[in-house]
Amino acid sequence: MRRQPPDNTLSVSYPSQIRCPGCDRVLQGCQTGYDHLAICPRCATKLAQGRRLSFNSEIALTLTILILFLPAHLQPLLSIDLLGSTINVSLLTGAARLWSDFPFVAALVVICASLGPLIFTSALLTLHLARRRQAIRCFRLAVKVVDHSRHWVMADVLMVSLAIACFKIQDYASLHFSIGLACYAVIQILLSVLLVRVNTQRYWDTFSLAATPSDNTSTLIRCGHCGLTQTADQGACQRCHQPLYRRVIRSEQKTWACLITASIFLFPANVYPISILFSNGIRLEDTIFSGVASLINNGMPGIAVIIFTASIIVPVAKILGLGLILISFRRRTAITPRQHMWLYRGVKWIGKWSMMDLFVIAFMVALIDRGRIMDFTPGPGAIAFGIVVVLTMLATEFLDTRLIWDHHERQTRPTLTDN
Repeated sequence: MRRQPPDNTLSVSYPSQIRCPGCDRVLQGCQTGYDHLAICPRCATKLAQGRRLSFNSEIALTLTILILFLPAHLQPLLSIDLLGSTINVSLLTGAARLWSDFPFVAALVVICASLGPLIFTSALLTLHLARRRQAIRCFRLAVKVVDHSRHWVMADVLMVSLAIACFKIQDYASLHFSIGLACYAVIQILLSVLLVRVNTQRYWDTFSLAATPSDNTSTLIRCGHCGLTQTADQGACQRCHQPLYRRVIRSEQKTWACLITASIFLFPANVYPISILFSNGIRLEDTIFSGVASLINNGMPGIAVIIFTASIIVPVAKILGLGLILISFRRRTAITPRQHMWLYRGVKWIGKWSMMDLFVIAFMVALIDRGRIMDFTPGPGAIAFGIVVVLTMLATEFLDTRLIWDHHERQTRPTLTDN
């Protein structure tokens, strides 16, 4: 067996009993080795990961990202020679041009491309400092920020979007890449490592408090904030002092509200033009479908498939997938709870890629802005599409997957009684 690498952490306590955050099953706690992964045998939710970065390595990656953050934003990502003039495009150029007429789209681009990575890395650094000082209040706030901001870090989506924008503009201008792009590419790689390896439950385990085991498993409850499994004798968690709830409050209602609203906005997002191009006095409006058709006609079928998948298939798949899970709470379906869990994980993973079209629009606005000769601007469909993206991502956050297993137990209980 490979020896676990040394780590400069505080003493870590592993509870003897835990409730799975995915299905709420009571399991025996364990310490994973360096090459091992602990998953729930019922719903396949990851409970613990042995292969991880040391705390010092995480701090080093976080500081590197923060150091590269300024040159990645202040230096241009690329420059183009268009109609005899040179245009420098930085990370926030497109958002700045969008702000006056489309503030919602501009704010969404800034949050996902810039503020999200900055808040995530800053909160992660704060988390390490609070862990060293055992400052529970600051630690608790930093954990919340890390858990919620990580879903809005979309540096990888932005890099793919930039590549698509470059392919679309290459027939009009010459492209020259700059130092800012190299800095942001390094940031994207380091962020990907942190997003995969960082698990806030590991930080909570450095606080030595562990709940005592109980023979009556029905009295055990998992804290939704710090993950500590404990008896439900008190209304607040023994470790983080936050209120204890057996399920996320009004999870089903909030998820339905987001899905229904997203379904309503999905129609104007596809009917109204999402982009408008002015070229030599001609106004060319493109919806998502017509934009995909234009890419195919212009000899870019690969990009057309990417845009079609990210802008049409992914939003519809998220709405249908989450809707199917919610419907299963009320009626019998042929899909097993474990399959519902895989469906939920797939919907959650593909959610951020819907932002690709909005990133492409932001880059196109920055790259093509030559006044009356040639100009590019978003259409009203971009606002509706942005609302769909935000609502579907919020819907996945609101959904409590333990409700899937609650419904399954209600279905099987009468059958077990009859036997």
